[in-house]
Amino acid sequence: MKNICVLKREENTDIENNFYIKAIKKYGGNPILIDYKNIDDIYKCSGILITGGDKKGELDDYLIKYALDNNLPLLGICQGMQSMALYDSNEHLKKINNHYQREGYAHKVYLKESRLKHIIKNSVIHVNSHHNETPKISKIFSIVGVSEDNLIEVVENSNHKFQIGVQWHPERMLDYDFYSNILFSTFIEMCK
Repeated sequence: MKNICVLKREENTDIENNFYIKAIKKYGGNPILIDYKNIDDIYKCSGILITGGDKKGELDDYLIKYALDNNLPLLGICQGMQSMALYDSNEHLKKINNHYQREGYAHKVYLKESRLKHIIKNSVIHVNSHHNETPKISKIFSIVGVSEDNLIEVVENSNHKFQIGVQWHPERMLDYDFYSNILFSTFIEMCK
């Protein structure tokens, strides 16, 4: 079974963590929740999921660096995508107030030529939205998707088969969204 490291944020409840756990298990992965207490479990993992949350922590950067250094598949969700965008920079997030709708579809995302566009075979998708901050730039990872109001929605490492960050919450859309299922199934498939 493929072990997938899942960042366990202090602010996330078991209910929130269970969305990530169920998504990984649905496609044959074995989720291992990672925090500072069991950080050495990262050596067992063949992929890393950086979860959503309220704030970027040092563990975000550690997991991103580990994925980059070890050529591992990486999926960043919401805060995880923001952490990827801001990785290795001194930039800060800017506040926004119109991207908060946890369930259903909130807006469209327009994809440039990218790994994600190739994976899902579409250039426009509908997503949910649950964030009140956004990165202004992405230093290491390429910006490959934006919202209708031109906010960063997708970043990726163009030199890797799967190191992708998305601003929305696909783990909450698996019951009704085709592309969310493709995203998770491909992520798990890429983990060796």
